[in-house]
Amino acid sequence: MNLRIVSYNIRKGGRRRSRLISEVLRQLDSDLVVLQEATDPWVVSEVAREISAHVLLSAPGRSVAVLSRMGDLDASWHRGTQGPRYAEVSVPPIEARLLGLHLTAGLSGRGERRRAREAEQVLAMVASGAGAAPVLLVGDFNAVAPGDLPTVRRLPAWIRILLRVDGGISTRVMQRFLGAGFTDAYRHRNPDTPGPTIPSDAPAVRLDYFLLGSALMRRLVECRVATMDPVLLAAASDHLPITLDLATDPPADAPNGASEDATDQQREGEAAGAARNRGRETMGA
Repeated sequence: MNLRIVSYNIRKGGRRRSRLISEVLRQLDSDLVVLQEATDPWVVSEVAREISAHVLLSAPGRSVAVLSRMGDLDASWHRGTQGPRYAEVSVPPIEARLLGLHLTAGLSGRGERRRAREAEQVLAMVASGAGAAPVLLVGDFNAVAPGDLPTVRRLPAWIRILLRVDGGISTRVMQRFLGAGFTDAYRHRNPDTPGPTIPSDAPAVRLDYFLLGSALMRRLVECRVATMDPVLLAAASDHLPITLDLATDPPADAPNGASEDATDQQREGEAAGAARNRGRETMGA
């Protein structure tokens, strides 16, 4: 049996688009939903009602909200010394802690520096629970992964200008998470498919992720960028939702996490890709 989690940035609260957002989520048929830019509790409650889900976390002005179709799970807010609040949910079927994130926006060097500080806070939260359940990081990281090459020409002109004057696109934040032992679930399952998630009408860059702790890798079944009616997706939000399927009862002989060889190969490939693309990304801006 599998458990499905969806991560979806619904853009600026989602008001006037709640039915469209609900239809997208209805088609994805998930057990847990982690929303970003879900700053309007009324919209969150309407979406929950439409998809027969329970609101675990939602508050005015807070970006992250969490919906469950598995009943009432243990959920709470966390906040570091600065920056946004993060959602934590205990997910018994996969024996894991889920942290729902929305890191600071901005592909420029300035944005990446802010995200780097937030990443350290997230990793400190993970470390504070050392010895507890394994961790799954979910959300809009607003960061580019090593080896990914955004289609810069599709980005708005103002972003391309900012990239040119502010140092181009960095992969520092995602490198930090990967270096801390997390695996990019989408890239692990789709090594040759770019998988951009924004903008929804002409995807150019991947900013939305599921990052799995090593103990969860034996449960990984699939990770995808949602595909359905493109008109619906473009009308519902500027991001595409992403889905993660995890086995609740993996085979006894399933490897406990990614093998060292596979992990090393992934990191080597990402580092090589980043080296090849670094100059091209900046020049393309």
